[in-house]
Amino acid sequence: MPAFNLNKFIRNIKQPCRTSCLALALTAAAAGMAAEVYPAKTVRVVAPFAPGGTTDTVARVVAQQFAEQLGKPFVVDNRTGASGIIAYEIVAKAAPDGHTLLVTNSAFASLPGMFKTLPYDSIKSFTPISEIMHAPNVLVVHPSVNVTALKEFIALARANPGKYNYGSGGAGSALHLYGELFKTAARVELTHIPYKGGGDNMAALLGGQIHMNITQYQPSVVALIKSGKLRALAVTTDGKRSPSLPDVPSMSEAGVAGMAIYSWAGLLAPAGISTVLTGKLHGEVIKMLAAPAVQERFAAQDGERVGSKPDEFAKLLHSEIQRWSEVIRMAGIARQ
Repeated sequence: MPAFNLNKFIRNIKQPCRTSCLALALTAAAAGMAAEVYPAKTVRVVAPFAPGGTTDTVARVVAQQFAEQLGKPFVVDNRTGASGIIAYEIVAKAAPDGHTLLVTNSAFASLPGMFKTLPYDSIKSFTPISEIMHAPNVLVVHPSVNVTALKEFIALARANPGKYNYGSGGAGSALHLYGELFKTAARVELTHIPYKGGGDNMAALLGGQIHMNITQYQPSVVALIKSGKLRALAVTTDGKRSPSLPDVPSMSEAGVAGMAIYSWAGLLAPAGISTVLTGKLHGEVIKMLAAPAVQERFAAQDGERVGSKPDEFAKLLHSEIQRWSEVIRMAGIARQ
């Protein structure tokens, strides 16, 4: 047997190590350089809904503020249709270089429960950057419903199963799911009335054709409450009241647990984006949320600035998908 050569053994293990370490260093340097020069061209900020809505507003805030912060154009691309699926597929299949971003809302998390198949994976096809903001919802009734407190409405509904109804912008829409969750949490039987869209649903509520809604928090809704055209019974928070409606109790204060529902907006990128660029984009979100103009704009919607870390936003997406998939299953809503 030949004698053991220690120097040769060391040389044999050091050379692969040198090669791999150099490769890692070059990769890290390239990623760092890519982040330093980002963006290299116009960035497309995809919004899954039409101009004028809350999600579109957040997308435009992101585009404007990021353009100011990074010195390159950020352009909002409204890709509507198919419950947002068209927009989500575009981003899922885009190059993971940070030049295609997605601003989406809480409806994103209901789609896995609503559809048997999707052209993307709601978790694996995206890189979470940050939850940007969230706002509570508010349970309102038409003034013809003779109640002033949530416990009174619950008692009325329990005494008359199925008599009282709530509306939504369609089967499987956010307001439909909110109503189904409330039915379970409050142990009441309400009749769901679907409409072709949110505008028709609100018109029916104001006209007294439907009795109750858990509606998204918007300045227009607050104005209707303050004018007496709608009566607010609770905001969908767990203890925290709304600054715009300080006299309206939270769901937990009103005695209904499990009804903390926030309409959120967040920033996603395609899967495969580098961790360096993910960190840079998150840092730009934090900088954006500190801008006084952004603070004022979100405050006008009673929105709370969040700026969560990528892993925290990922956990939110997981929990929201599980929550709404279970509500859809329990309510027997047909999957498409």
